[in-house]
Amino acid sequence: MGAYNSKAEAAVYAKTNEESLKQNKEEVMKTTDHEDLVYDKTPLSIGSAHTYDEMWVEIPKNTAIPTKKFEFVTFTASDNQETMTIAFYQGERTRASDNKLLGALEFKGIRPAPRGVAKITVCLDVDAKGNLNASAEDKSTGRKETMSITGVGVRGKLLSAEEVVEMARQGVKHKLEDDEYLMKVIVMKVMKEYTMKIRENAAAGAYSRKAEDEFRVVAEKMLDELKEKAKDFGLELGRLCMCKT
Repeated sequence: MGAYNSKAEAAVYAKTNEESLKQNKEEVMKTTDHEDLVYDKTPLSIGSAHTYDEMWVEIPKNTAIPTKKFEFVTFTASDNQETMTIAFYQGERTRASDNKLLGALEFKGIRPAPRGVAKITVCLDVDAKGNLNASAEDKSTGRKETMSITGVGVRGKLLSAEEVVEMARQGVKHKLEDDEYLMKVIVMKVMKEYTMKIRENAAAGAYSRKAEDEFRVVAEKMLDELKEKAKDFGLELGRLCMCKT
């Protein structure tokens, strides 16, 4: 296998992009009359970070710019949560921290409520100038926060051709590792949700006193084992217990 030549691959990447951008322009021109728009595409996926540092892709790589509006809903993770930070990344790795941080939007003023009740609607799009526009809105109150990040397209200056090629290579190189991590995250989320539901049912008196006492002993042991296993995965479950409320 020949030596890795980042400059040579970047040159090929740039040439390929020019051909791709021409195709994007033809596609966009089918739905718009604005011939003066700068036709571009996203060189890498754009997404948001979540509980266990996993990145959810919202705008896939090679999406034609200007893009349509991408929308998703995120919920509060704890009781009476009043602030939420939504961080946006660009890259191909499963862990958000392994990608490039674009920026973060801090949403304040969420009404106190049990976890999972308050929901924030997040919208993303990339305009014709290559700017990523993000908004977060609590539709129950009408409160809204917005931010804009420049240069996320191929023609932008946020990443050089060499950086894009290298980040894409890292995505391929670590794909098996990343897929394994994602599966672990999914399992941990299901287990955490299950144990918290049991705790809520116990607190609400869903079990008899004797069954509750017996179950609490077993559940506490299960939770301790779950926390230790999470540490092996590099995850932090936070405070979980079957304590009486």
